[in-house]
Amino acid sequence: MRLSLKLRLSLMMFLEYFVPGATIPILSLYLKECLHFQPYQVGEILAMPALAGFFAPFIVSHIADRWLGSERLLGLCHLLAATLMIALAQQTRFGSFLALYFVHGLLLTPTFGLTNTIVLHNVTDPKRDFGGVRMWGTAGWVVVGWLFGYLWIRGGASPTERLPHALYVSAMASCVLAAYTLTLPRSHVRATDRSTFMYWKAIKVFARPGLILLCALTLINSMVHQFYYFGMSPFLNQVGFQSQYIMPAMSLGQFSEVIALGLLGYCLARLTIKQAMIIGALAQAVRCVAFACGSTGLILAGIALHGVCYAFFFTSGYIYIDQNSTLETRAGAQQLFTIVISGLGIMAGSLSSGLTGQIFTTPETSHINFAHYWLVPAAIGLAVAVAMALLFREEKQTAA
Repeated sequence: MRLSLKLRLSLMMFLEYFVPGATIPILSLYLKECLHFQPYQVGEILAMPALAGFFAPFIVSHIADRWLGSERLLGLCHLLAATLMIALAQQTRFGSFLALYFVHGLLLTPTFGLTNTIVLHNVTDPKRDFGGVRMWGTAGWVVVGWLFGYLWIRGGASPTERLPHALYVSAMASCVLAAYTLTLPRSHVRATDRSTFMYWKAIKVFARPGLILLCALTLINSMVHQFYYFGMSPFLNQVGFQSQYIMPAMSLGQFSEVIALGLLGYCLARLTIKQAMIIGALAQAVRCVAFACGSTGLILAGIALHGVCYAFFFTSGYIYIDQNSTLETRAGAQQLFTIVISGLGIMAGSLSSGLTGQIFTTPETSHINFAHYWLVPAAIGLAVAVAMALLFREEKQTAA
């Protein structure tokens, strides 16, 4: 793979994850402190991209590489997403914000798959080259956390004065990426089979008790994961972190993700998939307990466990699904597993975390009792680990 091409694709990935990295870490704080939405309303808003994720992949799969190349569709999606994000920045009512954020999710959610497709169309050896390109996406998430979260927010007169600017930063990054897609190499792959709704063969992959249980436990654990994204920025604000330190502190999770993903192959050579997933679920429970304790050191350590939670549970799950698929069912099975995690799991987790936050909110102060809040996902994560240990039976590899 030519160095110039690798740099071009890496910049695309950098911008792709820069876009959501500007808003996702602090969106719940913005909605709660700037727009004064109730916790259950914040949870409903955070569920919208997951709901959009049910529909967007099917729509995009009929367009990309059939009537419009992946790189052109990527640019169009980001241009429209930028327009929606600017409109979102003007909203102060719950209903209008909810509706527009759902439409924004329809546009942004497919772009993650499109960037992967563009890279895979152009790399010489996916196993060798893809990881080195994808890591720049995580770098984009970290960079915006420090540039916006630390350098820009701390210049405001009040802790929340510049929080709304995150939406404009995301919109500008989408515009830059939309323009940048015009310079990307054109893909020449065109699908001849347009029956992209034919997922019935992939569904058969999951028609075994072990994989049904795996999907159920993955859905529940992805709910725990969403408790983190709902609660973390308001939690850090409430325990005394200044606004400019919230995004940099949360970026510790992305640093650890890079390290954990880099070590995962070494670990899986010595662990079974089941053992790795138990470690990931236990890490979820442990870090939520650390958050409930409330000390700064334990909070930062819990954030740093993010990489272990994600890599050891979810990435191991993807690998297990791949091992139990055939060449014919692999792509569809991975898409369906993604819907379990990023669709059902995030939507259920957003609604559950919002309801939990509402239950533990003190009416007089509008503060959430996070010492109690974090114990809920801690208990769920522990239950997932125990169920995985006692009930899950790892099956032999069946992939071609």
